[in-house]
Amino acid sequence: MKSGSHSKFLRLLKIAGTKKILLIISAILAVISSAFSLVPYIIIYIVMVRLLNPDFGPQDFLYIRNLGLVAAGMVVLRYVIMAGAFMLSHVAAFKILYGLRTVLAEHLGKLPMGYFNTNQTGKIKKILYEDVEEIEQFIAHHIPDLVSGIVLPVMILVYLFLVDWHMALVALLPLPLAFFLQQKAFDRDGQEDRRKQYHNALENMNGTIVEYIRGMPVVKIFNQTVQSFTRLKEAVYAYRHFIEQITLSMAPAWAMFIVITSSGLFFILPFGLWFYIKGLIPLPTLFLFLMLGSGYMTPLFKLAMLGGQLGHILEGITRMDGILNSPAIREPVNPQYPRNSTIEFKNVSFAYGDKNVLKNISFAMGEGKVTALVGPSGAGKTTIAQLLLRMWDIKDGEILLGGVNIKEIPHDELMRRIGFVFQDGFIFSDTVYENIRMGLENVSRAEIEAAVRASQCHDFIEKLPRGLDTRIGEGGEVHLSGGEKQRISMARIILKNAPIVILDEATAYADAENETKIQAAFSKIMRDKTVIVIAHRLSTITDADDILVIKNGILAEQGRHEALLGNENVYHAMWQAHTAAREWTLSLQGGESC
Repeated sequence: MKSGSHSKFLRLLKIAGTKKILLIISAILAVISSAFSLVPYIIIYIVMVRLLNPDFGPQDFLYIRNLGLVAAGMVVLRYVIMAGAFMLSHVAAFKILYGLRTVLAEHLGKLPMGYFNTNQTGKIKKILYEDVEEIEQFIAHHIPDLVSGIVLPVMILVYLFLVDWHMALVALLPLPLAFFLQQKAFDRDGQEDRRKQYHNALENMNGTIVEYIRGMPVVKIFNQTVQSFTRLKEAVYAYRHFIEQITLSMAPAWAMFIVITSSGLFFILPFGLWFYIKGLIPLPTLFLFLMLGSGYMTPLFKLAMLGGQLGHILEGITRMDGILNSPAIREPVNPQYPRNSTIEFKNVSFAYGDKNVLKNISFAMGEGKVTALVGPSGAGKTTIAQLLLRMWDIKDGEILLGGVNIKEIPHDELMRRIGFVFQDGFIFSDTVYENIRMGLENVSRAEIEAAVRASQCHDFIEKLPRGLDTRIGEGGEVHLSGGEKQRISMARIILKNAPIVILDEATAYADAENETKIQAAFSKIMRDKTVIVIAHRLSTITDADDILVIKNGILAEQGRHEALLGNENVYHAMWQAHTAAREWTLSLQGGESC
């Protein structure tokens, strides 16, 4: 095993070792089961020897009957003990899977948002589900199989050598050839690179499938099919291509391996008959080797299958470690806590890769004030809000909260102090109650109901089949409109009661009626809070205490609505465009309008 594969295998054993006691007991039971599976064949051999003994008499029938009962008991015990081995290995596997997925999910929650921008959802899903599931297969099934696959052939060969070493050597003849073919099938040059290409193709296909499903409304509107969705089509064909290449490269050697491991009689039968005719072995010995001499290679087939699957498992572990080794948001060594809820950006610059988004930007937001961020699409408004949440860490400048650099504030404390309402309110596949509670343990149902009323959600929640206990989200009982999802988001923020609230185009998907109710919810959220509003509808922020106009990543203007209009600069031009858009009507033929 190459050094890279060796280190991956040690990593796999380390993962399995978290439930060491269960797996050790499982392995011991697998050894005992293997030993018991050999006993009936030995008893058959002993019975044949006794039956062919010239002194065989009626008194031997009781002895043979007792041996038969022992053989039957061993068969039953063998399966009972193997069931126990698999039960323990499955318990260990599911506990390890739970721990792995929990660790991965917790670490993903600590990664900066930039990680998710550069890694497809389908790729992460494949690692969390399929790659972790492969480890379950190894621990739950392959560890008992691995133990029995090694121990049983050794036991059989040792016993055969004790019975007749000449025939035992004959039984060994196909073994070197089988090992050679197994290595040729699973350990060829470039096999590791092909495994990486296989995983890359599978991840790419997963990612494009997720993208295709999410874009289904657009696909259907433009009458597209899976064949015309080029990226998905290419990803599926690429995956198929790699599967075909791997299969074609393995097929000849693998087919020969199956033939060799299944043809032990081809070697044993001619030699055994010749030895028997020459009087070198008795008839019971010939039958013993016909039974066990070919059967000892059956477990090797399982080992070969494990060898092929092990490469994919180890590559999956590498990708899991890729997540776990991705640097999380740095926690402060000497944590500090904000004195208040003032916010200040000092000479902050930020880029997504090579694309500069913010350029040496500075401003302050007062505690208990409403500050609006406006500007053209792509100007950097949402980025400013996300940087405050440490979705990314800046390299140039400082972001202060309550006079403390946010890098020196514990991340949990930072999240506790900030509530964020996104443009597209995300709904989990759970009940309305749990969607609003969002993991807050110390809240009562009465508090949640109060948040529902304050966020103007009560009117549509009361109409749901089970009220707060109705399942919503993907696969839920009902479908919520964009405005209703936003009001659920408002209820979350009201319940959280964070001192700082960020509203990122919170009315973007609301109709007129929902917008009115969302605005009413705003008044509850914004009371005595430091509020940041990211808005395209300028009419919604005319009463803001301060308006920051962002253009091309710089602070172009700052002030109240009336003052900015008087400057006749960027904000004035935006207001003119906004006013014109509100007054726009659709003209019909004949000069009529609507």
